[in-house]
Amino acid sequence: MRPPVWASSHAARALAAPVETLWVIRLWGDFDADSIHVVERVTYEVLRSSLAPVVFDLRQVAFANTALLNHLIALRLHRPVGLVGADRLMRLMVEVSGAALPVFPDLPTALAALSADDTPQT
Repeated sequence: MRPPVWASSHAARALAAPVETLWVIRLWGDFDADSIHVVERVTYEVLRSSLAPVVFDLRQVAFANTALLNHLIALRLHRPVGLVGADRLMRLMVEVSGAALPVFPDLPTALAALSADDTPQT
């Protein structure tokens, strides 16, 4: 089993850990241009170590702007990505952007949907 990966700043934290057949990246705090590097650092480590889909747990995100949305959209080019716990504003940003980012009601639903993907797992 791979060890968790984490990063933090004064405003944000990110922790990635493998869960079954994918990675879950849990976020806490505020995500904007000044703190997006926290998510980028963790995401880079996940991309470097695995081909598995990624689920972002956004339940503890207090604020997110298009910096986070752009990161998620860019990641979608490399990996299947899903969101859990997206608030109304994040769901609206995803919808308006036209991004192919599925929003799931909970982690078990995301696991079931993204584990069925044909992406090779490592």
